[in-house]
Amino acid sequence: MRKIILALLIMVCAINCAYAKEVVVTGWGATQAEAENDALREAVTNTVGVLVDSQTLVEKNQVLEDNIYTQSKAYINEYDVISRKKANDLWEVTIRADVDDNPNSALMSHLDRLNIIDLTLRNPRIAVILPEKHLAYHVPNSAGEAAVINKFLESGFENMVDISTKRFKLNQPMQMSSDALQTLAESMQADILIVGEGFSQGAGDVGKFLPKGGRTNVKSCRAHIEAKMYYARTGQIIAAASKDSSGADITETMAAKKALENAGNLLGEEFAEKLLTLGRSSRGQTELIVLAYSHTTVQKIQRALANVRGVSNPRVVAYEDGRATINMKFSGGPQALFNRLEEAAECDVELQSASYNTLIIRAR
Repeated sequence: MRKIILALLIMVCAINCAYAKEVVVTGWGATQAEAENDALREAVTNTVGVLVDSQTLVEKNQVLEDNIYTQSKAYINEYDVISRKKANDLWEVTIRADVDDNPNSALMSHLDRLNIIDLTLRNPRIAVILPEKHLAYHVPNSAGEAAVINKFLESGFENMVDISTKRFKLNQPMQMSSDALQTLAESMQADILIVGEGFSQGAGDVGKFLPKGGRTNVKSCRAHIEAKMYYARTGQIIAAASKDSSGADITETMAAKKALENAGNLLGEEFAEKLLTLGRSSRGQTELIVLAYSHTTVQKIQRALANVRGVSNPRVVAYEDGRATINMKFSGGPQALFNRLEEAAECDVELQSASYNTLIIRAR
């Protein structure tokens, strides 16, 4: 039993460490206690400064002062006093603190409630509802919907909601009221809801579109898909678009599905890019710590990041003793960043830990 308890304690400790941001800061005050409290405040201020973009920091400065910085100690897992000294009637205290930036921590939840950060845009649960029909007859499954989902997955959004069990109830989602849509989103625990519809129509033999005409026995179809993307919490429309495309095959059914799939690809591309842009604009810096004993390996990681969708301006800001720090803007979650980096990197990468805005990897 004691071994089991010890193992659990080690696991809890490992989880806490993975999500704690360690900072070394100094505070000043008329007494030792005042200086120590000032250092704790500075530790949280430092962490918030990395989590939140600079414009939001300025706009929300008073809100942060009143709601976050005044209760800094509540957001710190633990801290050690490194030094205390007094000079010119002023105490100076330096501490090493672990600030809890776990996505479920009190600090992150409080920042989210104050609309200073948006946790849902970091790794949103996305539900796509796009029923479709062929005007001549029923076409099974939803090719356009699948194409939209695929585009989100390709863009690094990996938290997609499976609506297959609700499919039979959702034949006309565009006719649902805003209250009904919000209830639907809540039932699926979705943060982002994409609702629309698609249809396809036969366009005849492909030969009639060729310069000399003639019969080819290849069927062609045109498809149209339109949808709106909602922020489920508020019902706000994030984006709306419609796309048209064509498809061809030896049967009209398959031609219709290809046309719908092509239109879905176009729609998914636009909506995924919109979410990526929203994610980047609402984020502070994402920090990637690379443990690598070769600066050449660090350069390979930086080059790979330049090819990761959703990443902008990756910069190596420090490299010492086999530890590099790369700052960037990234719209997705740390796990999505690691998955994309693993695909793009020219070297082996191993995940060490991840938090809201910090990813630590080992590269060889």
